[in-house]
Amino acid sequence: MATRDLRIRLDTLRPFPAAACKLIRLIHNERVDFREVSGVIAVDAAFSGQVLKLANSALLGGRYEIASILHALSVVGVDRLRDVVVTVALRNFMGDTDNAFLHRCWRHNLATALWCEKFAERFDIEIPLGYTAGILHDIGRIALLMLLPNDYATFLESALPGAADPLEVERKHWTTDHCQVGHDLAAAWNFPAVLRDVIAHHHDAIGHRTPRVRRLVQAACTAASMSGFYTTGREQTWEPARLEDVLPPAEPAVVLPYEDLMHAVMRKLNETECSLV
Repeated sequence: MATRDLRIRLDTLRPFPAAACKLIRLIHNERVDFREVSGVIAVDAAFSGQVLKLANSALLGGRYEIASILHALSVVGVDRLRDVVVTVALRNFMGDTDNAFLHRCWRHNLATALWCEKFAERFDIEIPLGYTAGILHDIGRIALLMLLPNDYATFLESALPGAADPLEVERKHWTTDHCQVGHDLAAAWNFPAVLRDVIAHHHDAIGHRTPRVRRLVQAACTAASMSGFYTTGREQTWEPARLEDVLPPAEPAVVLPYEDLMHAVMRKLNETECSLV
């Protein structure tokens, strides 16, 4: 299938919820009226209810019940609420599906976001920005699995495992790759440049000029795959030393409690999924 054909078909996907797009564009902590944000989310009662349900789960670690969107904004702020909104939006964007690879990709994105929370301080990045970048980094792969549920799933299972350059294999087979598809969607949804960069370049080699947010997502992606939340290939061995190779050095040098972090991520992921049912 030609690249042009795939990009035309992107328009057939269900739209990403407008409330999520609005909050994503507030990534740089612009001044925002809480009532305006609340009004945008509350337009869709079902969506608003899902957001409140997840806001009251372990994702935000709240001690008190959050009764309304305005209450959530006052308790956790617009940036942390954005994490909840984007999580619900991505799950709704995917819709109900029995595609095992799509479910696996969703869990990989969520695990990457949760690992971004754990690593954000090492990269001097605010947690909400890291979480949002992590949960959206593979939106292109999710889109391809939605457009081509059987063909792309077969491709992931048979063609990608063991490939030295997965993106080259994708381009050879589809004349595009999931990073480009994701960038096209992010641009169409008017996502900020920092997110478009992560979505388009999260497989690029790391160098001195690699943006910090992209480096954070790549480290979190590695941790997610090693902790059992991988999209392609075989189950990976848990090797914390691989993370020390991609994380910036701590001052003073301190090895993170990786085992504890892994269990915390797994618990939070399971609790988040239960809240979305």
